[in-house]
Amino acid sequence: MRVLVLMTFTSACAALDPAALKEAMVYLKRYGYLPSSSNADHQGIQTEQMNEALRIFQKVTGLPVTGRPDSSTLAMMRAARCGLSDSFSRMLKYRILGQWHKKRLTYRIYNHPPVLGLSGTRAAVRAAFGYWGAVSPLHFQEVSVGHADIKISFHRKDQGCPVAFDGPGQVLGHAEGPESGIVHFDADEMWTEGRSYGTNLRIVAAHEIGHALGLGHSQYRSALMGPVYTGYHHNFKLHQDDIRGIQTLYGKPVEKPPTTPRKPEPSVPDPCTTGLNAIMLGPLHKTFAFRGHHVWTLSDSGYNTPVPINALWKELPGNIDAAVHSQRTSKSYFLKGDKVWRYSGFKLDGGYPKRLTIPSNIHAAFFLKSRRALVFIKGSQYWLWDELGSAKHLQLYPKPLAQLIAGLPPDPDAAFSGTDGHIYVFRGERYWRASPALVVEKGYPRRSRELMHCDD
Repeated sequence: MRVLVLMTFTSACAALDPAALKEAMVYLKRYGYLPSSSNADHQGIQTEQMNEALRIFQKVTGLPVTGRPDSSTLAMMRAARCGLSDSFSRMLKYRILGQWHKKRLTYRIYNHPPVLGLSGTRAAVRAAFGYWGAVSPLHFQEVSVGHADIKISFHRKDQGCPVAFDGPGQVLGHAEGPESGIVHFDADEMWTEGRSYGTNLRIVAAHEIGHALGLGHSQYRSALMGPVYTGYHHNFKLHQDDIRGIQTLYGKPVEKPPTTPRKPEPSVPDPCTTGLNAIMLGPLHKTFAFRGHHVWTLSDSGYNTPVPINALWKELPGNIDAAVHSQRTSKSYFLKGDKVWRYSGFKLDGGYPKRLTIPSNIHAAFFLKSRRALVFIKGSQYWLWDELGSAKHLQLYPKPLAQLIAGLPPDPDAAFSGTDGHIYVFRGERYWRASPALVVEKGYPRRSRELMHCDD
């Protein structure tokens, strides 16, 4: 019977061309199914050692276990995967690479793929760490400077890494276990998020982070720590083998004792995906953008981390309707409902807030340099207010917004006058730019995320 099995296996191998046989052997040696010193070669391909290596690989990858290097097995060997060795034995137990001796770990992203941009890369990596943090007592914090426990970067096959990448496809990433913390991704891949095409960074990053936390490859193909990339999954969840492995190393999540219910903290907006409540070129010649209970500043290099509004303007509520800073008086005005708050710098002026003398729930406001006055917009109408003049002239308003600047959308979300003298008006995910001559420029509207430098 044994002779018959070997004859059948030898016959199947003979049907494959020598290049295919060599490809299978090279793969099995590279990823630990055969020792690099194995005497299983082209002539000895029928040996039990090669047979067993193929069976283990087929079982791990969910293929029919034949022990033969058939076409489906070769196709699986050509699939995208992690660059680390699998090193499975007959027992098929996941391998431990090491363990961190602390529960709070920092990570740093040194560069990013151009398609996702920095913000998209940070979001994908943050979500990747979240899978492990949810099922263990580990805590992760991103740092932008200095030393980090886990170091994340992208490079190509010719860029100095001791373990070279191979260009698009095949090896997607590799990592070193504790306490090295090095995580590398192939910069030649098309990294995406939320798309069925390309390579999903969130899932691949979670896999490589698993290595950096101490986990080897899983015997289950559907597990995150399975060696072969299985593609994008919208509702991706960890496999029980992933959870069992990380909890073997670090334990289960620490349950917090019940506490008295407290008012939930407002969620921090993502400047690249959220709309605006208001925006203004304000004190210190900085551009302040507002959403919900948070505010952040913009510059030519991008945006800063959002902070609570009352960290800057103590008495100011969240979810304001409009904000405008006067370049004439250096006063800042914030409108919400039927009230207005006026600040000198970041200090509330006496007697404020006051009731508006114009209709409530204004949509947007900006300083009109040519008239040295403030413009308030609601719907498709506007009011022009001279701070130092008589309030009687407000009786001449409202007037159609199109008479002031033709081509702007009605019901804007926010507006401001920039340092370049242009007027920027926002609605939804787009913005319009008008010249100092009050003409909407060609090529607009554009995506607001461009102004936030989210695609840089």
